[in-house]
Amino acid sequence: MNRIQIGVIATAIFLAVLIFGLTRQSYDKHDLLGVIPGMTHKQAESAGKARKWGCEDRPAAREFVCATGRGTLTMEYLAGGDQKVARATLRLSDTTGSAQALADDISEQYRKKPVSVEGQEPAITFTWKLDEGLTLQMRKSADAADISIVGDDLQKQRDNEKPDHAN
Repeated sequence: MNRIQIGVIATAIFLAVLIFGLTRQSYDKHDLLGVIPGMTHKQAESAGKARKWGCEDRPAAREFVCATGRGTLTMEYLAGGDQKVARATLRLSDTTGSAQALADDISEQYRKKPVSVEGQEPAITFTWKLDEGLTLQMRKSADAADISIVGDDLQKQRDNEKPDHAN
């Protein structure tokens, strides 16, 4: 091979790596089982039906709860309007394994490192800051493991709303 051919091949490899990196970045994970804070209650219902989850709406608590193959997924939504999902929490049905192993798996999926770790085994909480004002948190105790994704601004709004039964 001459220098020109080597240069062309090297340039092609560089561009392929660059394009792969850019497309990979644009698809960073920011959902929990397809649920994204900010989606509407109707979109959450559609996602549950499409995946054939057994779901139940709890309007008084503004929660939509689904039995999934991974555990129970609870979506908390805002009152009125399009009822945006503020938080989604997955209570894992399988809590075997260490919290660190689960946190490492989450870090790999979301391509982020935790910004904080509180506590120690068996009761420990890992927190990740995702893009677009989303926070991901994993709490693991000896008998339970919960993974939550929260739209920070939406959760503040929900926290300031009066419960339906207080109206």
